[in-house]
Amino acid sequence: MYRAGLVFACLFATAGWATAASPNPEDLAIPPAVQEKAKELVQQLGSEEFAERENAQQELAEMGRLARPALLEGVNTDPDPEVRLRCAQLLPNATALDIKARLDTFLADTEGKYEHDLPGWKEFRAAVRGEWIMLGYTFAGDRSLDKPARQVFADLMSTPENRRLVVAIDGPESEFYQLVADRRVELYNRKYGRIVGITRRDPSLEDVTTLLFAESLLPTLIPRTTSISTLVTTSGFITAARATDEKAKAYRAIASAWFDSRNDPRDLYYGMTIATNLNLPEQTCRIAVRLLTAPGASASYRGRAAVNLINLGNETHLPALDKAMTDDGVIYTVRISTVKNGKAEVQTFGVQIRDVALAVSIVLTKQKLEDYGFVDRYANNSSYTNRPYAYTRYYFPDDAARKAAFAKWCKRRKANPDE
Repeated sequence: MYRAGLVFACLFATAGWATAASPNPEDLAIPPAVQEKAKELVQQLGSEEFAERENAQQELAEMGRLARPALLEGVNTDPDPEVRLRCAQLLPNATALDIKARLDTFLADTEGKYEHDLPGWKEFRAAVRGEWIMLGYTFAGDRSLDKPARQVFADLMSTPENRRLVVAIDGPESEFYQLVADRRVELYNRKYGRIVGITRRDPSLEDVTTLLFAESLLPTLIPRTTSISTLVTTSGFITAARATDEKAKAYRAIASAWFDSRNDPRDLYYGMTIATNLNLPEQTCRIAVRLLTAPGASASYRGRAAVNLINLGNETHLPALDKAMTDDGVIYTVRISTVKNGKAEVQTFGVQIRDVALAVSIVLTKQKLEDYGFVDRYANNSSYTNRPYAYTRYYFPDDAARKAAFAKWCKRRKANPDE
């Protein structure tokens, strides 16, 4: 199989991305006679005569994208190693020209009358529509968003660096994976002037939209050494997504697709911050619930998630919080200093993840934490009277109190199943 990297090299050496004369992708079909001619030339690549091999290769090169099906068949199935080698040399440029022709046709179809087979387009449109798949069936989302999806996709494809990332979606996953990982680091380093010989600049709206889209298609195992929230907030993405035009809906949809694809604690935390800045309370709460029980999430991340749930959540989030009430991992240790018989003593009380989930649930149902046996370490400090809940403030004095609190909560949940 030919390597996608060679395709990219040729693709971006190709000059010009002018709009095609026809918006109909059927006009790109290769006539049968041309395909047969290309197949004959491919066979001549294995000729015993050197001149014949060279002439065939030259003619195939001049055919450009029209020779691609024959070259693809030759590189993958022909038993002659000479034919496979020469086809492999010709295929990247033919593929690049084919992608260019399809993109020109896509851009010419300004009314969206036709279906287009273009790398990344169907995935992008599905993300903007909010499509989802269950048991092999695709459930359509909002098709009214197709027009802004086309507009934003065309913007992404207008710059070579972002076009390269989108086109890579159809290539080998390992190469796409590495390109996406490298792209985030590149944008971050460029912003802070860490690339020698490259002018320092903030990422563009198209840069960040492309990156969010590409990352939403991959598992979150890519090494995360840089903050994506910094790139998002300095690119103009927040402003564009909070606007009132149709394209803003597409930007918000891509952000949502990225949120839903994350499971790494750092990215969940970044996502929660971005969702808050985008004024998406439901998305913020959904991320916060996931972050609360994410393996490896720091105490500060979980604490921020709890605060967001209290500030933005409601009773509809109780079922998700119920799932967190089985996690007995300790995220904070409360230390209370006392003096007994003239000697200073320090008592420690572990605050568990399930304690935080229960506390948030109690607050969302407008009850008092003290009624469930929580102890407020600052109860006698008037300066904390009106401060919001914090996981570092409330704790259970012992396991018996914790057990009683959860029993009381379970009883309430059974009595109020519609909460």
